[in-house]
Amino acid sequence: MKLLVDTKREKVLFAEASKAVVDFLFTLLQLPLGAVVKLLTKKHVVGCLGNLYSSVQNLDPTYMQPNVSKNILLKLNVSPTSSTLISGLLE
Repeated sequence: MKLLVDTKREKVLFAEASKAVVDFLFTLLQLPLGAVVKLLTKKHVVGCLGNLYSSVQNLDPTYMQPNVSKNILLKLNVSPTSSTLISGLLE
């Protein structure tokens, strides 16, 4: 991952990441964390998860695959496959 950072303002101006990194970030949102982050205020969210959720909320639809809504990432229903994925990550 490459980042262009404004050190005076402590802001990331530009980020370049591989498809694997982007897929990983979206996988985090597919876990029940997306539903939890939505319910918590930003000051109660650990680390950057609140920022990640907000970034997806503000993401321009042109960056999504055709015919895919970002709502599939933001408005999750916890499914049985989520627990399978989580248990696979914990092993």
